[in-house]
Amino acid sequence: MKKFLLLFTLGLATLPSSAQSEVMLQGFYWDSYGDTRWTKLTEQADELARYFDLIWVPNSGYCDTKNNMGYMPLYYFNQNSSFGSEAELRSMIATFKEKGLGTVADVVINHHNTMGVYSFPAETYKGVTYQLQSTDICRNDDGGSTLATATANGVSLSANNDTGEGWDGCRDLDHKSENVQKVVKAYLDYLLNDLGYMGFRYDMVKGYSASFTADYNSASQPAFSVGECWDGSGVIKKWIDGTKVNGTPTSSAFDFQFRYRVRDAINQNNWALLQGKESDTGAYPLVYQEAYRPYAVTFVENHDTEYRSSTAQQDPIKADTLAANAYLLAMPGTPCVFFKHWLNAKSDIKRMISARHLAGITSTSTYEQLASAQLYYAVKTTGTKGSLICVVGKTPAAYTAPAGYTKVCSASDYIYYLDATAAAGWDAVETQIAAEVQAEKEKEQHFTPHTATVYVKADFTPVYFYIWDSNNNTQLNGGWPGKQPATTVMDGETWYYQTVDITAPDYYFNIIFNQGNGKPQTSDITYLTSDKYYTATIADGKVQYTDVTATVGIDAVKVAHPSDGRIYNLMGIEVKQPAKGSLYIQNGKKMIKR
Repeated sequence: MKKFLLLFTLGLATLPSSAQSEVMLQGFYWDSYGDTRWTKLTEQADELARYFDLIWVPNSGYCDTKNNMGYMPLYYFNQNSSFGSEAELRSMIATFKEKGLGTVADVVINHHNTMGVYSFPAETYKGVTYQLQSTDICRNDDGGSTLATATANGVSLSANNDTGEGWDGCRDLDHKSENVQKVVKAYLDYLLNDLGYMGFRYDMVKGYSASFTADYNSASQPAFSVGECWDGSGVIKKWIDGTKVNGTPTSSAFDFQFRYRVRDAINQNNWALLQGKESDTGAYPLVYQEAYRPYAVTFVENHDTEYRSSTAQQDPIKADTLAANAYLLAMPGTPCVFFKHWLNAKSDIKRMISARHLAGITSTSTYEQLASAQLYYAVKTTGTKGSLICVVGKTPAAYTAPAGYTKVCSASDYIYYLDATAAAGWDAVETQIAAEVQAEKEKEQHFTPHTATVYVKADFTPVYFYIWDSNNNTQLNGGWPGKQPATTVMDGETWYYQTVDITAPDYYFNIIFNQGNGKPQTSDITYLTSDKYYTATIADGKVQYTDVTATVGIDAVKVAHPSDGRIYNLMGIEVKQPAKGSLYIQNGKKMIKR
């Protein structure tokens, strides 16, 4: 197990002054329900654990809606989210832990969603019922409009105003409330000691006093803590200081000014902007300041700053993302790589992280500027094992490295040099990355295009299949409510079915069974790539479905040549190759494709 950034020793909340060498991955982006579902992340555990120490995943609580990123929480102890089931979550966390990768929970406790007029669900955990009350809502929530609605409906709010900034998307919680503190502490304990998370990313910490983060960390003792204090460095430093217990901060914070410094250098095509002056107090990155360097979690993009959609363009870095990551991973602090950048440039980022490790760069390493110009910027960071020179910009080759340094990796907008000691391990890095590239190619080559058939046995008519796939939500059966599928008889019962071509390793489709426009329907059934069998019935005005793939009977299936080695699906139709996870018949026996 890798050594994590331990915030607690001897039961006391303390952030150590010793150097830490973690690299974190933000394991999602906005609306990344397909790419970062729990099962898919689990499949990547070996690769991720070779390069990252921490992976921050989305809030895993149930929000009572499909395709919800979790930032409007409704349930704490129900962990069936838009990214997968609780069982899949537990499996992912356990797999990561086994391989030395710590999972960081996205903790959203500034605000909470409600049902009806400010009522919260009751949840029972280990025999204790936890429930937030209307009196746990800050009295000045939404500038008084919440109080007006509550009063009109005979509902009481807290007598306390908010201890931080408000947010009008949900109800702001009063963290002075003993009930709020009890519920939150039970929730954090559940995340760490039941689900197996090892640390927290606290969302919107400006929404409540930093002293509550100190209290919650002292009670739960996570191995890692970082707060989203989205502001200038002066405010962020004040927040870090506000989390102190016994004179020492209990949490790190995201270094937003580091991100903005990199963004400006790229978007303004002036790489000299990376240097800055400490007199620029609000805009001076934490990682540039020795006293706060151990508490700086640096990043260059996240789910809030990326392009979310054509109608919601945030504040993305528009070019030179390799240079941005090269600078990020060469500097001290705890770097956090954005998932989209990882997907788009794995080999380069693997080399950057490897160079960082060979040099032994940590959160407290020292650095010095070597060159600063409009078209390029060079910095040398000295770690515990050697030194790394990073040159970024439009013309990085214009910089000449000192004698004794070897160029180990590069692209058009960055170059990495290692000193002789650190560079001695580079051949092993290239061998490992080459093996991983080859393994990925072989995986793609071994993929066999196939068909996946979805069957449903319904106790109602008519039945419509609404289907969309992973390619920008392409509708396979047209607009809502889709089409009425074909039928077949199996074991004397009528089944509705439709076949979809699976054309690529990452291709999948989703389906909703429904009775027609304005009629009952199922929730989304997602990420399908193989044959599936369901039963469906109408209850409480909705179509309820059950996956019976593993138990469906095949006694009635007849094949023409049961013992000649041919492969048949459960309809008795010959297929060339069954899909992974699907049931099939070969030589008269029911089998599952592994």
